[in-house]
Amino acid sequence: MGLEAGILIGLGIGLLCTLLLLWQTRRRFRCELQRLGSLVHLAMPLHSLEQMLSLLSRYLRQQDLDWANQKQQLQNWQYLSQRLPWGYLRVDENNVVLECNPAAQRLLRISQWQPGIKLLLEWVRSYELDQLIEATRRQETAAPVQSREWIFYPSGGDGKPIPLRAWGLLLPQAHVAIFLEDRLEAKMLAQQRDRWASDVAHELKTPLTSIRLLAETLQSRVDAAQAVWVERLLNETLRLSRLVQDLLELSALNLGAASRSQWRWVDLASLVQEAWQSLEPLAKPRHQELHLSGLSQIYLWGDEQRLYRLILNLLDNAVKYGKPDSPIHVVLSEQGSQVQLEVYDHGPGLPEDQFELVFQPFYRTDTARARSKGGTGLGLAIVRQIVEVHGGTIQLRNHPQTGGLWVQVELPRKHLDPL
Repeated sequence: MGLEAGILIGLGIGLLCTLLLLWQTRRRFRCELQRLGSLVHLAMPLHSLEQMLSLLSRYLRQQDLDWANQKQQLQNWQYLSQRLPWGYLRVDENNVVLECNPAAQRLLRISQWQPGIKLLLEWVRSYELDQLIEATRRQETAAPVQSREWIFYPSGGDGKPIPLRAWGLLLPQAHVAIFLEDRLEAKMLAQQRDRWASDVAHELKTPLTSIRLLAETLQSRVDAAQAVWVERLLNETLRLSRLVQDLLELSALNLGAASRSQWRWVDLASLVQEAWQSLEPLAKPRHQELHLSGLSQIYLWGDEQRLYRLILNLLDNAVKYGKPDSPIHVVLSEQGSQVQLEVYDHGPGLPEDQFELVFQPFYRTDTARARSKGGTGLGLAIVRQIVEVHGGTIQLRNHPQTGGLWVQVELPRKHLDPL
């Protein structure tokens, strides 16, 4: 009896442990199913194994539907990206190219494309594109999308240069998506427009010169009552002559008429002083002075006449729209291989939404005010073209201390010092 009783007690304990294990397993299973049920928005009491299995089946079906939808969306995006008229590529945090559609391969001259095996600079040598990606990661401006426009020169002389515009968008995990647009057709249309403007300006130049000479001759031969009208005629003729000259300059820059044979080492500090001397007759009645700070000498390789025009236009703009009895500030500095020129005043500044618009030809924030100050609406457009001819960048802001317009220009210089 003792042996049989021991066997029965052992069997009872084993059965009890088995039942306890089954109860705990069932309880954990019920808890997990209740959690899953909350994910699919089902809140019901679970009283039977059939209900639990039914809930699990419905959850799995929902997961299958979600997976199918995500798969379809991915297929739609892949289909769309392969047929976009714009180039598209995506790089990871290390600049390894993960995606590159046929349009981007064509624009960037990429052959034998394979995803995820090479860095961007191994596929395409473009300093501007690499800089755009880094600027997008740093989010250098408040805009969510960074943009840049440049002339792309394929490596090895493969094909003609291509004018490109690109937009960079920051993605999760420091990935960057780049969209590329071929600007060749737009550039050709712009060149046709500039040729037309240049031809018209040339046709106007000769008769305006004749009218100006005639007005100057009449000015000394009429009585005082008529002299007012002659002076007004002369002023309008001079304004039109300045407009024609600005049109010719802008057209020449847009058409690439800048000859590199005239480039040499230029001291920007000397050009600032020369430009200010030309503007002193305008600045003195307004009691404005030049405050030049930073480097006393700073050289770069460029076109001296056009760099002088760049500085003259910026200072002229600061004098006209700066506050009377306040200085005009110019700061010259150097950051690595870049020369930095800053010009700002104590005027009212500009609304942020007009920072890009003022570079458009003939754009004026206040038409009547600009016309009364003798502006043509081409000054900043010419400045931007000169900056781009020299491979630089220009940015407008309102100065945090003075409130006036703050123009920041960066121009590359050669690493060797001038002889």
